Amino acid sequence: MVQNVFVLLLGFPGVGKLTIARELGAALPARVIDNHWINNPILALLADDGLGKLPDAVWEQTAKVRQAILDTIATLCAPAANFIFTNSGIQEDARSLASYEQLKDASDRRRALFVPVRLLCDEDELVRRVTSPTRRDRLKSIDPKPRAGAAAWRVSLIPSTRTV
Repeated sequence: MVQNVFVLLLGFPGVGKLTIARELGAALPARVIDNHWINNPILALLADDGLGKLPDAVWEQTAKVRQAILDTIATLCAPAANFIFTNSGIQEDARSLASYEQLKDASDRRRALFVPVRLLCDEDELVRRVTSPTRRDRLKSIDPKPRAGAAAWRVSLIPSTRTV
């Protein structure tokens, strides 16, 4: 049985991170920590339509929530517990790299195996999926335009690792 593993599923909104995390979580077994599990306590306080750019201060607050969760996992959870995280990330984006480093640091503190996985999806399918109105039920973005420009759909963050 696999024990003390951190799996990080990275990909753009709509790629299927949560769907895959749930299936993998049942198979390992592992607890799924979806990025919206972390973001939604902050996002729920805002009048966001899921289409526009949010202020940078929002992400500073979600980083605090993420850190509290990771500190709890690193210090209080059973040593054999497995965790699957989902997150979006863009190469060379400081905030994306900081989120990645928070997760890597927590896995290091637990002496867990850290497994980042980059998920990709055909661009047309990605746009179709991200615009699904049901995504708003979980306060997810429904903007079909990538926030970092058109090339961003093709690039995801996994620093110093290879694409799996």
